Amino acid sequence: MSEVRLQRRLAAVLAADVVGYSRMMGEDEGGVRARFNAAMETVIAPAITEHRGRLFKTMGDGLLAEFGSVVDAVDCAVRIQDGMETFNRSGAPALLLRIGVNLGDVIIEGDDVHGDGVNVAARLEGLAPPGGVCISRAARDQIRDKLSYELQDMGEVAVKNIARPIRAFGVTSPRNSARRPSFVAKRRVRTGRIVAVAAFIALAGLLAWLQPWVARVEPAAIASMALPLPDKPSVAVLPFEVAASSVDDRRLADAIAEDLTRGLARVSGLFVIARSSTLSYVGDNAEPARVSEELGVRHVVRATLRRGGDRVRIDAELVDAVSGRIVWSDRFDRASSDIFVLQDEIVEALAVRLASDLNRAAEQVRFTDDPEAWFAWFEADRESWLNTPDAYGKARALALKALERDPGFVRAKSVLAFIDTQRAYFGLVEDRAELLARAHEEARSAAAEEPEDWFPQSVYAHTLMNLRDYEGAATAYARAVEMEPADAHLLTRSSLPLIFLGRGAEAEARLRVAIRLNPFHDWLPDQLLGQAQFIQERYAESAEAFERARARNPRFLGNKWWRAAVYGQLGDRDKAAEAVAEILAHDHKATLSRGFIRIADVSAMTRFNAGLRAAGLPE
Repeated sequence: MSEVRLQRRLAAVLAADVVGYSRMMGEDEGGVRARFNAAMETVIAPAITEHRGRLFKTMGDGLLAEFGSVVDAVDCAVRIQDGMETFNRSGAPALLLRIGVNLGDVIIEGDDVHGDGVNVAARLEGLAPPGGVCISRAARDQIRDKLSYELQDMGEVAVKNIARPIRAFGVTSPRNSARRPSFVAKRRVRTGRIVAVAAFIALAGLLAWLQPWVARVEPAAIASMALPLPDKPSVAVLPFEVAASSVDDRRLADAIAEDLTRGLARVSGLFVIARSSTLSYVGDNAEPARVSEELGVRHVVRATLRRGGDRVRIDAELVDAVSGRIVWSDRFDRASSDIFVLQDEIVEALAVRLASDLNRAAEQVRFTDDPEAWFAWFEADRESWLNTPDAYGKARALALKALERDPGFVRAKSVLAFIDTQRAYFGLVEDRAELLARAHEEARSAAAEEPEDWFPQSVYAHTLMNLRDYEGAATAYARAVEMEPADAHLLTRSSLPLIFLGRGAEAEARLRVAIRLNPFHDWLPDQLLGQAQFIQERYAESAEAFERARARNPRFLGNKWWRAAVYGQLGDRDKAAEAVAEILAHDHKATLSRGFIRIADVSAMTRFNAGLRAAGLPE
């Protein structure tokens, strides 16, 4: 086979980013966005065009452009900064940019440009001061003696994900450089005063640039983001570090981190990554830059939990990973009985930093006043989704423990109903119909008892789904999603009845949001995405999604049936036969007429059966 060669070329890359964008968006989202768009239209884009550049990527608060000439790229960067100085006089809020320019080898794929040449430009942008330009040595060598800008040697700088240190240079426009006093005898200026004033100005400028009082970490590179930054403030809550090795302390830390994630997700205007996508970021993996680049978020929350006697102390900090600054840190110390108050204080403190609308933050309701009951429910819910007899037993014991402490805690009652409907659905009891009906009634009663709580509403929806009442399940899930719109797992589960009702486009839209909130998701979102795409007759995409789900969970029986149907529709005889063989290996009596998948939409069900028939499944 011939090796596919990447298309490469040497290019000058300009990377720019707005300083403090997330904070300003939290204060005035519409105004800041309008100002940035105006700056793009009147200053940035015209300068790029004038200097024969090409804007190839925008990322909410940043942009990347390429140029055939380093001279053009650096001159464009300085002109943009000069233009922004004038632009900022026209109104508020003021927008300050950091700009980095590099000359390097880049990879061309369609209209996109990436590679080390782009990554280095992004790192240089992070080194530039607000309103400043920072360039690489390669760029400096090309513009020397061609442009009249002053260059300040910043030395060798080691940056993340770049093998060798970067030699960086600051660029100063003649318009913004300090005027040096001329040596004119008749002015008789005393040398000592000039030196003192110049030294003071230089020191003040250096302090304003470096801000040594602000703690920093290695900044992330926007160009290296695996996912685009959202237009709204975005955050990921990392697993808490635990000062002691106690299992109870670890469980407490996990529960508080989960509750903190949910609390932030309820704050209007925030984009919060699901906790299941942050669980691997512990120890050396917990560098904010890495988290930011892999999850596509700007902010990272880190915390350490210590417990002594009846006291719990949490040291938390908020990191702006793109700038590398620790923008907030605080210590929270409370009695164990006040743990809910402590959690709410952290949510509110973070919300103040990330968004202006705190209405939802004040609505964090847990439907019990007993922290121990709440933590027992949290553990029970987590165990119940493992779908094994042993896990069901542990979950039941934990739910009963929660009810011992608070007999009116409806979430614990709902866990018991969920366990029963799952045990019946998966055939772990003799009289499935009776237990399905009883679990449904228990879930319905719990949802009616706490109509403002999304959790019992979602369990009630699940029992309806297990009874194949797709319309009822869709309605109940819609109520739950309205109450908890940013829970990735809820969004995923709620797409299932939509699929079986033939509403594939709605299901896919909901799943896309869930996947963005939870980039490191398990097999289920891909499985359901494949089903939603099958409903829409997008069979090639559907097959790809089923294969991703299969790789994560090769034992799921439903995947085998859906793969057989989609490959039958695609006419791929080999893969269709493989899927049918897997079905028959699990149940040698399996036939098309005995299939357990029942789609309410007649057209979709007809196409599903036609695919199975074409795949070779017996009638």
